[in-house]
Formats: sequence, C-alpha cells, structure tokens
Amino acid sequence: MRRFTTFLIEKKEEKTKKGPTDHLPHVGDYLYYGSPELAVDYTENMFNRIHNNEEHPNHEDSLKVDGSIGFFMGKDEEGKPFVSYKSGKQRFYSAKDILATGKEHYKRLLIPALYTVMKMKTMPAGTAIQADHLFDQRPNDDRFTSNTITYATPGGQSSFGFAPHSQYEVRGNGVIKVSNDPDHSHFKSVSNHVFAPKLSIKGKTFNPMEDEIASQVQQNIGTARAILDDQGLRNFASTVPQDKKFMDALQRWSNHVARTSGVRSTDDFINYVPTHVNRRKVSDKLKQKELDSHLSFIDQNREHFDALFNAHNILTQAKHHMVDHLAAHHHMFDIKPHGNGEHEGLVSATNDGEMYKFVREGPGGFPERNAARTAELRNSSAK
Repeated sequence: MRRFTTFLIEKKEEKTKKGPTDHLPHVGDYLYYGSPELAVDYTENMFNRIHNNEEHPNHEDSLKVDGSIGFFMGKDEEGKPFVSYKSGKQRFYSAKDILATGKEHYKRLLIPALYTVMKMKTMPAGTAIQADHLFDQRPNDDRFTSNTITYATPGGQSSFGFAPHSQYEVRGNGVIKVSNDPDHSHFKSVSNHVFAPKLSIKGKTFNPMEDEIASQVQQNIGTARAILDDQGLRNFASTVPQDKKFMDALQRWSNHVARTSGVRSTDDFINYVPTHVNRRKVSDKLKQKELDSHLSFIDQNREHFDALFNAHNILTQAKHHMVDHLAAHHHMFDIKPHGNGEHEGLVSATNDGEMYKFVREGPGGFPERNAARTAELRNSSAK
C-alpha cells in the first residue's frame, strides 16, 4: 500500500496548503496555486483515465459520493475498536461514552459505526477508515438521500450504509493517511448488514468517448496549455499564493462561481472582492486598506488574470464532458443515483497528498444544488 504525505487529523475544517477552503478544490483551481500547469496536467490525466483507460501510477481516482457526516472507525494500536466524529480528534470506545455527549446525531451515527467495527475481525490493530454516512436504518423505499443527491437503495438488507474513502494508520492520538482506496476485505464480516460501496475506479474499464466529444476535450486541454505557454503568465501565477489574504479572496470567489454561474471573469472577481472584504472581522480602516490592495493588484495584472480565468473556463468545459461521460457508466459502481440523477463527480489524489475534484459547476451543478439544500436545512432548523 502506498504511503501518502503524513499528517494528523486535528482540524475541524479541511485546509489545504493553498489556503482555507471548506471543500476539496476543483481541478481548475490549481491554476492559482503556484504551478498552473498542474491544472492542465491533472485534467489530461483524468481524460486519459476515463477515455483511454490509462491508469496513472501516481494517482488514485475515485467516485465522489455525496454522504452527510464524515467519521472515523478503526482500531487503535492496542486493537481496541473506536469511532470518531468528523476529524478523528476525539475517540469513543463505548456506546456509553457516545450517549454521554447528549448529542443525538452522535448516537445515530457513531453507535452503529462502533458496533460495526467491533465485528470487523480482519481489521488489524492500528488501522482506521474514514467514511461518509449514507444511512443508519434500512431505507423504506427504492431511494435514500443522505445529503443532496438521491441514491437508489442497494440490494440486500443493509441497515447501516457508509461510503469509505480513505484508510489510515493509527499512531498514538493521531492518524496517518496511507491510501484513498480502503481495504474492503475489512467489511466482509459485516456485509450482511452493512452497505459500504467501493469507490475506487481502479481496474474499471470505461467505454471511449464519442470521437467528436473526445476531440473537443483534447482541444480544450491543448488550448489551456497554449495559454500557459506564456512564460510571463507562468511567472505571475507562481506569485499569486504569496499574499494569503488575496488568495483567500480568490479561492472563495472561485467557490462562489462554482455555485452560481460556473464562468470566471476578471470583472466578476472585481465585483466580488468588496463583498468578501466587507465580511472580514477587522476594522473599517483595515478593510479599506485590504480592498485597495486587492483591487490594485488585479488592475495592475488584469491581462494575466484574464488569461488565467479564460484557461479555467476552458478546462471547466473539458471537465463537464468528463462528468457527462461518467454518467454513462453509473452501472459500473456499487452505489447508483436514483432514476436519471447523476453522481457528484470524481476525485483524484496524488501520492504526495494533493487532492482535487471533477464536479459539474454552474447552473444545475452539484455545488449549486448542495448550496440550495444547505440553505433549506438551515431554514427548516431555524423554524
């Protein structure tokens, strides 16, 4: 099993070395992380994987499933079964400890997870799985919704469902990620009541795209790469992450675009910056200073931003073709959207710990639908 970059899971929010973000970055966001050519390389790698069935030795590609709450389940170095909510920072070794929190969602999620890991006889000591919750009681009909996407109810009599997406080595109070392809043999002893779909696309054979679509994707990738052939643009892009406050504004705007129009432009970014700065919890004087700095930086480098955002839009077009192609292969996976729905997308991880996603953006895309679902739940809880 290949080892990933070592890190301890101790943060409430997922953070990347590029800047704070609530989610994995879209592949196009790598245009802003210092080495813009990676956005093109990663897009091309995924195209080669699902069109030519070429598996990259340094990448692990998986289906991205829309679960609800993330959790850990595993055995510590002494072999004692435990579960953790979200980050893995606090471990629970008994149902009594979970009940003592007084949190209903802990009870609903973590007790079934704990009983499940207790029955995983083949899981060795010092091993943990990170997963997203799907359901904690057998769905009553042919579909279930754990977050935003509605999935077809699996066969069998599973009463607990989760999407395992990564495996860790347990060391003391921390965990070390070792793979984004968990060992599913751990689940054999609980398969009669647990639904744990395999998400990795390793070994799966995709049909080739239609010639016209494949040609369009190749053209998109070639055009984006040609834009980045400009040495001055690459030099500029390498400096963008140096200003962390500006990078935060850029990343949050890019996430906003993914939830709304799906199309990036310098003018739209300029219009967003004042709103972003105004949300900062600093004095009005510092807000104005930060706003002036950001707008001046954009104005002085407008030609470069125009080029980067153009490249991003072109890569998004290529990505959407790949998401369409994924939809034609839903039958290959253990978990399937209900009816004519589509999966959230794909996620890729490199051996040095980089992770990024291929998800439809803009109107009708998952980010938009997920934001609407989050607002709906927030409003209903406030009543």
